[in-house]
Order: sequence, then C-alpha cells, then structure tokens
Amino acid sequence: MDSQPTDALFFGARSDIGPRRRDNQDAGYAGDDLLLIADGVGGNPAGDLASALIVRTLAELLRPRTDSSESTLRDQVALANARLARTGREHPILKGMATTLTGLVLVPGGAYLLHVGDSRAYRWRDGLLEQVTTDQSWRQLLLSQGLVDVSAMRHHPMRNMLLHSLSGALSDPEAVQIHRVELRSGDRWLLATDGLTSYLPSEELEELTAELQNPQELSDALVQRCWPRSKDNISVVVGDVCPGRPTGRGRFIGSAAGPLSATLQRAV
Repeated sequence: MDSQPTDALFFGARSDIGPRRRDNQDAGYAGDDLLLIADGVGGNPAGDLASALIVRTLAELLRPRTDSSESTLRDQVALANARLARTGREHPILKGMATTLTGLVLVPGGAYLLHVGDSRAYRWRDGLLEQVTTDQSWRQLLLSQGLVDVSAMRHHPMRNMLLHSLSGALSDPEAVQIHRVELRSGDRWLLATDGLTSYLPSEELEELTAELQNPQELSDALVQRCWPRSKDNISVVVGDVCPGRPTGRGRFIGSAAGPLSATLQRAV
C-alpha cells in the first residue's frame, strides 16, 4: 500500500495585524501537504505565543505524514498541547494562554480535518463554497438552539466566548474534532480566523473565491477586502488540491513567522 499522499496543495497564505490591534495573535502554516490556522484566545495572556507554539509544533510533528491513523493524529495534537502546558509551568506569567486550531492534514487516500475553537474551514467544490466546520463557541451554541437571534447576539455578553480551545489542559485534545475528508482534484480549501470570517460577508467570500484562481492572490485579496472593517487580526491559508506528491514546501505566517524564542521572550 502506498504510504505517501497522492495529492498535493497549491497554496497561499496571508496574515495581517489589522487596523485596530497592537500585536498579531494569529498564526498559520501553508504547505503542499498541510494547512494550519490558529488564533490566540483574546483576553488571555500571550495569545501570540500560544498560537505560534501550537502551529510550529504541529507543523514539525505532522510532516512528512505517512500514517493515516486518527488516533496517532490525536496523540500528536496532545503532544503539542502538552508543550503549551509545559511552557506555562516554566513561566507562570503565561498561565491561561490558549488558542484555537483548524487544520487540513493530507494523508494517503485523503485528508483529516482538525478543529477546535472558532477558526473556520471552508471547501470550494463544483462552484459552491461550504463551511465544513462548526464554531465551538457560545455564540454558535445559543444560535443553533434558537435561544437568541443574530441581531441580539451582536451585543450578547457571551458572544466572543469559546466552548473549547487548546490551553494545555489534559482534556483539551478530546475536544478537538477530527474527521476524515475526501479530496478531489480541483477542490479549494480555505482556513481563516474570525478576524476575517466575522467581518467579511459569506457572499463576498464566495465571490472572491470563485473569481481568483491563484491561492496567494486570493489570500491577499481577502485580507485587503476585510482590512478596513475588521477589529481583529486577519489571517487565511488557502490550498488547491492537485495531483502530485507533496515536497514538504511551506511557510509560516503571523506570530509563527518568527522564531518561537523571540515570541517567548516578548511574552515573559
């Protein structure tokens, strides 16, 4: 049995601090076999370190990927989460740091989708854009249960609170949703933080996704379109599925773009 993925990603990525923030707490990775996006939890310390640490650690653990086991994948998420916990123990000032995580991991015969928090994954297929993750947030929970409507939620005191994240707690990895997904040549996968998805209407997201063929041009255009409206950091990674074997190429964005040691030094 072939132990290597037989599809690859033609990728693009962009992260911006946004017009109203002093630091960038988003982190991401875009490569030809892996997409990751993470958003440090607002109101907690060192969100930039939390997101960068998780993205950097998983990019190392998940590449190259020859094992198609979901349990092994969850174990690797647990290892990254344990590193977050260890960093918090070594530097008590960082206690409470946490991050969202959404990722697409290519494996032989398909891919796995990882998700915890409210960063989102979308799939463009056959001319339709579909949100394939569900926000793990109080906002989404209250809306789905019909307890509030969208207009009331805009001012609800719990609108920005998450149900789950990666914070170093032992139970965190169990909250990570891991699903096997089919890959088709021509599919486009788009992962973004809420600094984009909360401020760019789905109609505009779909319009630009359909219009721009190059993943990097799409990433740049999405951030540019969203920038004047957003009150948060804005980050997106895009991968177009194409035949071929991954080479391991990729790049980091946001707080993961620099060395972790420098981010840690700023945080403490």
